[in-house]
Amino acid sequence: MEKLTEKIDAILDIKYEALYLHERLLGGEPAVYGELERQFEELADRLYRENDDAITPRQYRTARDNYEFFMVLVELVLNKYREQAVKITDAAGEEQ
Repeated sequence: MEKLTEKIDAILDIKYEALYLHERLLGGEPAVYGELERQFEELADRLYRENDDAITPRQYRTARDNYEFFMVLVELVLNKYREQAVKITDAAGEEQ
């Protein structure tokens, strides 16, 4: 369960970083767009690297180029791990 909680925390970290980058992109100068895009691609790479059991290569490639899809994918992976955590918690409760 602890490992699952760490995965959820890591995905939330990626999500919050992506939201921050998006906010900077909306309010930023065009000169910083290239750097923000590179940082976003690094987030997509990290999401895939850390969760390749939950993301297909095709989803990864699409998410790397599409912010909206990336955010949907983050939520899908988060929900998958949260559901697993609930099942583990429920199973532990039934054993007692």
